[in-house]
Amino acid sequence: MKNKIPFLTFLISIFLLVGCNGKNSEDQLRQRELDLQSRIDSFANVEKDYQALLQMKDSIVKADSLKLLNDSLSSVVKFWPQHLAGRWNGRLVCIESDCSDYVIGDQRVDTWEFKSDSLNLYADLLNNKNQIVRTYNASFTGNNIVLSFKTDPSVSKTVAMQTTLNELQTDKMKGSHTITIDSDCTAKFTVEFTRPSSNKKQ
Repeated sequence: MKNKIPFLTFLISIFLLVGCNGKNSEDQLRQRELDLQSRIDSFANVEKDYQALLQMKDSIVKADSLKLLNDSLSSVVKFWPQHLAGRWNGRLVCIESDCSDYVIGDQRVDTWEFKSDSLNLYADLLNNKNQIVRTYNASFTGNNIVLSFKTDPSVSKTVAMQTTLNELQTDKMKGSHTITIDSDCTAKFTVEFTRPSSNKKQ
């Protein structure tokens, strides 16, 4: 009987030790699970904040782009101011050319009429009989005027013309005029527009 008691005590100790170790292991596993969930939640919050920052950035970029577009559209004038509308005498002087049709020093004086409708600005080039020779599309930003013309692609000889006026005064405008023929040669001109004496503003 004496021999059985120490052995029984030994078995009970083993069971208690195993039970304690098992409980400790379970507690450690539960704590690890809690730590892991805490990290997952933390990463999720970081991801949520990151997505919110991305959306904020996209909104700012979109708003800035829309503002720039609106500013750009509002800066383009859709009608000629009174001091620009009407007739002008245009004097062109060739200063550079690799086209056989134009020689440096060539000069030309034409009559131009600046017009607008409900949609567009344009300028008509007139001959000495006041007949329209060519109509240029026009844009005016308040600081400069650009007049452009291009022949139909179906014609055998394609010609592109552009006049840029960047010195604007009440009765005088200056700039440059470029003619490109078949994309093979280019002629450049200085251009000066002045009001006809009968059309000058008092």
